[in-house]
Amino acid sequence: MRVGFDGGCLSNRRGFGRFARSLLTALGTVETEHDLVVLIDEPSLETVRIPERFETVAVPVREAPSRAASAEGRRRVPDLLAFGRAAAGAGLDAMVFPSSYSFFPVWNVGRVVVTIFDALPLVYPELVFPSWRGRLFWTLKERLAARSADQILTTSDASRRDLVAHYRLPADRIGLIGAAPDPIFRPTASGPESEAALARYGLGPGERFLLYVGGLSPHKNLPRLISAFARSAPSDVRLAIVGDFGDVFHTHVPELRSEADRLGVTDRIVFTGFVPDPDLVFLYGRSVALVQPSLLEGFGLPPVEAMACGTPVLASSAGSLPEVVGDAGLFFDPTDPEAMAGAVATVLGDPDARRRIADRALERSAAFTWDAVARQLLGHLDVLLPVESPNRPEAA
Repeated sequence: MRVGFDGGCLSNRRGFGRFARSLLTALGTVETEHDLVVLIDEPSLETVRIPERFETVAVPVREAPSRAASAEGRRRVPDLLAFGRAAAGAGLDAMVFPSSYSFFPVWNVGRVVVTIFDALPLVYPELVFPSWRGRLFWTLKERLAARSADQILTTSDASRRDLVAHYRLPADRIGLIGAAPDPIFRPTASGPESEAALARYGLGPGERFLLYVGGLSPHKNLPRLISAFARSAPSDVRLAIVGDFGDVFHTHVPELRSEADRLGVTDRIVFTGFVPDPDLVFLYGRSVALVQPSLLEGFGLPPVEAMACGTPVLASSAGSLPEVVGDAGLFFDPTDPEAMAGAVATVLGDPDARRRIADRALERSAAFTWDAVARQLLGHLDVLLPVESPNRPEAA
């Protein structure tokens, strides 16, 4: 079978892109009878690596989807149609969208599989989109993606429940697919390399710090994290907030800096900007704990990356995080800064408790592999695709 793979989000630096890149890489290593065809926009072709075993179709567009599909923007209709024509002309038995983020209308394709990570834009629209215009275009695209899909995939039971409730979808149309940390995330030894990595972001050798990794959007609930940090962390502990200042999604960095200033902790908080994985692994490994205070997550890659590094996780009890982290972390109500501060105080004040959680985190992380995720996708395709397809060359 010829299976198309949407590469429009491969160059995105948020979780969407990381999921798509890692899944594509894993598909390149597992045994399958399917022939994979990657459709990617020409502007992104130079910035991503596509496994050699896959056919690549470069689609001419004016703007890369990873830039156009933003909180304030929208993709041009000619660009969407260019992707649709490329898919229609590729003789595909199925088209896989690793994220609805870069969905485009398809025709002349046997089956359509779309991954929708969460119902966040419907649950917290005002926190995701700063304008009604961005909200409208995103909602129309998401609903079109959901209606067009023969199979919808999502990354947690919590997200499946939200999609059923908010998109009014039958549960049997929604399958599960996992996610996993990149192999680079693993326990690392202290030494000159880790100290140099920390120094690049203003963190000294041996300095204790808490870590946040992810977007800087309002739904990530970072003002409450800053408040909890100010209440509970001793003066010798810092907070490193890792997030991309150039993100195309809605961010509120000035508000975060203002909150830190208001609470008198500006000199104890480091806003690192985007951190590449070779440095990020050391930030995970040297941190006291990762704190993930989101109001909603569809999966939560940073927690599993932290766990793979043997780092405890302090996580919101909302959405998928309890399901993903399990007994490898401490949980708190994300709307309650006192509860968040209590979790922070526990991990900072009780080294034995931290060590126990860290051990469980490393053990639990072994359950998440991209090989398993790739096999999950192939399993869904095997169920969805008929034995014979009208797009197969021998059936033409």
